[in-house]
Amino acid sequence: LLATLAATLAFLPTSAQQTQSDAIQGFMGGGDVSDIPQVEASGKHYYYKGRRGDPFLIMKQAGWNLVRLRIWNDPKDGTCDKDYALKLAKRAHAAGLNISLDFHYSDTWADPGKQYAPAKWKDMTVDEMERALYSYTRDVLGAMNAQGTPPIMVQVGNEISSGMCWPVGK
Repeated sequence: LLATLAATLAFLPTSAQQTQSDAIQGFMGGGDVSDIPQVEASGKHYYYKGRRGDPFLIMKQAGWNLVRLRIWNDPKDGTCDKDYALKLAKRAHAAGLNISLDFHYSDTWADPGKQYAPAKWKDMTVDEMERALYSYTRDVLGAMNAQGTPPIMVQVGNEISSGMCWPVGK
């Protein structure tokens, strides 16, 4: 499965590769911003030095140069799906932040104790899952590139020391 993903990641365009080169010149600092829309929807606000502002601009002002976006295949509530990640990528890019994309290849959190394949993939053979991983990764990266927000870094799976896309990838 991982060899198929490596071939997919070669899909990043030259402009994304150049951005990556530029970003690596210095230290990359930041964090996961995937929960920002839920925090904002709950009526909470972000502040920096006592002033309320857009969280992405605040992060940039505070010295961040990278944000991590997690992406789940088909979450029940739409949180962290492709469209959600694309919207966050636009906000990050507009604030001048680089993007790291963390594919969980699951419909929810994946960690060493739970690496369940997306529900739509659960009955696939290894060959079918390889094709699904390739297609899904290529689709998401293509959409990121098309909107002008290519990630400079891609995390293949999340905490995959115990495999991924169980039971096939265990």
